[in-house]
Amino acid sequence: MSSNSRKIPQYGKLDIEECIKNFRILVLNNLNDIPRMKTDLITSGKLSHSDKTCVRAFSWKIYLNIISTNEKASLKLWIDETMNQRKNVKKMIRNNTINKLKGDPLGGITSTEKDSKSEWNDFLTQSETVKMIKFDVERTMPNEKLFQEPFIKELETTILTNFAKSHKKITYRQGMNEILSMLIYAMFPYYVKSPNNKYTPELFDKWLQNPVENCKEIYCFFHDENEFESDIYCLFENLMIKFGLAKFFEDDPKDNKSSAYFIKRIKNIISKKLSVQDRAVFSHFQNQNLDYAMVFQRWFKCLFKREFPEPDTCLIWDYIFAHEAETKSGMFIYIDYIVLAMIINVKYQLLSRDSNGMFQVFLNYPKISPITNLLNMADKIAEDLTIIPTEEIKKEPEKKEEKKEPEKKIEETNPQSSIPNTTVQNPLGQINPLLLNPNLMNQNMPTLQNPLGNMMLAMMMQQAQVANQQQINNNTGDVSSSSALNELKGLINKYKNVMSLEDKNRMDFLIDSLGKKI
Repeated sequence: MSSNSRKIPQYGKLDIEECIKNFRILVLNNLNDIPRMKTDLITSGKLSHSDKTCVRAFSWKIYLNIISTNEKASLKLWIDETMNQRKNVKKMIRNNTINKLKGDPLGGITSTEKDSKSEWNDFLTQSETVKMIKFDVERTMPNEKLFQEPFIKELETTILTNFAKSHKKITYRQGMNEILSMLIYAMFPYYVKSPNNKYTPELFDKWLQNPVENCKEIYCFFHDENEFESDIYCLFENLMIKFGLAKFFEDDPKDNKSSAYFIKRIKNIISKKLSVQDRAVFSHFQNQNLDYAMVFQRWFKCLFKREFPEPDTCLIWDYIFAHEAETKSGMFIYIDYIVLAMIINVKYQLLSRDSNGMFQVFLNYPKISPITNLLNMADKIAEDLTIIPTEEIKKEPEKKEEKKEPEKKIEETNPQSSIPNTTVQNPLGQINPLLLNPNLMNQNMPTLQNPLGNMMLAMMMQQAQVANQQQINNNTGDVSSSSALNELKGLINKYKNVMSLEDKNRMDFLIDSLGKKI
């Protein structure tokens, strides 16, 4: 990094004293039981607590194997690993600097074996890559003040360029700048100016003798802003190479074809997971012949950064990385569950649209607040898909037939209606769906996820019945019908905060539908 860009911005930093305190509690106090410490950090990430406990920067190093947590792990090993990693990154950057080039500089970039081995050929290829990197870096996070700083722009360019040079088969692809910028955004607030200008064996011995007493210095060592470039490079490289995120970028830019791995992955999500989780949406996808690759490639390549605000994306990455550290799936399997949750969250918008309309819904994904609602839905989907093995899916209809037996007896006692005489339990009493207008029950109503949701659904349908009857009697859309609907909307909005995300969306859909009927 050039000397004129070494001025490190100091704004945007977290309360460092709070970070140091939590580092002592969650990390240093558990050095004698590192498996438990890792479990606690994973739990913190899965529950989206990493931003509150102020240890995200260290946690991500644990999740992405920058810092070992095996049976030989210790504070001494962490220090040695960190020193070696930083040293190797600096050496790599020095070696990638081109000094002398052999071969014909006018040979250009050709496909012949002789020219392809020319150092000038590599140089010209890399020059084009660097141009692309600089162009993308200039466009990265334009609304974030931090990313307009020369220090950050130069850091991004250096990391992406050296990654491309060190991994020539992968090189640089558009979208990698988004991944890198998110790492920088998430980690930078935790880094500080270290009080030590030189790390010596004597200094390390002092820390090892009493880690808790030297907590501040140890924290500063692992979060030294002068080593920020090396640390971020290690995180980025591990994420791309060891954890396989680069597979999503293995496309052919000339033919504009998506990576074969990505195509296989997304088809698996739709055909094997969505088909089980929500048959209606899956069937609609099939009928509309939606182009999966076109819709979802940005979600995978940028890990949802383009769909959600940066603070929410940090929580999503906490969740993905922590689950990967726990499951060791080798493929960030929880990305699949978030994709499914995002699809099902906009289920009712999708079902009413053709493929172009569906694409627009995904392209301009609606805001979710709080984002933990989406993560909770992903957790539930993961649990459902784990509980129901693939081989048992065919047996599901037989189980449903057995459950229908008591319902048939109820229907026999109510011959005047084709609707089962089921009663919705709620804190305010019982509301019988038989009192509702059968004509309004053609939406194939699901049972909502909590008693209050069932109560609100039944009350909504009962209000619609009353309003519908008034229209029949008066042969006009009188004011009382719309007033009843407005009152119903207010009542539903009052209780929305205790409903699940899926129930909220279902309620909004039903209100719109009933409004049209009234």
